Amino acid sequence: MSEQGTENNNSGEGTEQGAKPSDVAAQLGDGGKKAIQAEREARKAAEDAAKSLQTQLDEIKAAQMSDLEKAQAQAKSYEDAAAKATAEALRWRIAAKHGISDEDAETFLTGNDEASLTRQAERLASLATTAPTTPKPDRTQGGTGEPVALNSDALENALRSKLGIA
Repeated sequence: MSEQGTENNNSGEGTEQGAKPSDVAAQLGDGGKKAIQAEREARKAAEDAAKSLQTQLDEIKAAQMSDLEKAQAQAKSYEDAAAKATAEALRWRIAAKHGISDEDAETFLTGNDEASLTRQAERLASLATTAPTTPKPDRTQGGTGEPVALNSDALENALRSKLGIA
């Protein structure tokens, strides 16, 4: 009987599509709210248990490895770290050589070897130097001299001379 009630709620007959969670929670009543809360707590407990079991599994795998396997795994991780550090150092050296900012180097210098990084840096530097600049101001435009007061005869005379009225 509780299954039929659940099916009726899931069919959406009593709720509008796009209803707010608070509206749906109000329609569920106390029993529905308790059931949802219990499901959420059970899911959280299951996720926590899965995390702890994965940690235990990793520890067991590490314990079962022989000394040689452990040394090989550690050597591989060191090699990977060294390769990554070398690539980063190369990226920053090329960026500094071409005058590229840190932010642009992070974004645009994505190559894996020196040749591709150098090509990217040269292209980025050439784009930066050929970027359009703002136009230079035209000094021939605009007023020259002192501004004319609005309540003076000089304004009237200036208007007469511009309009050609004597």
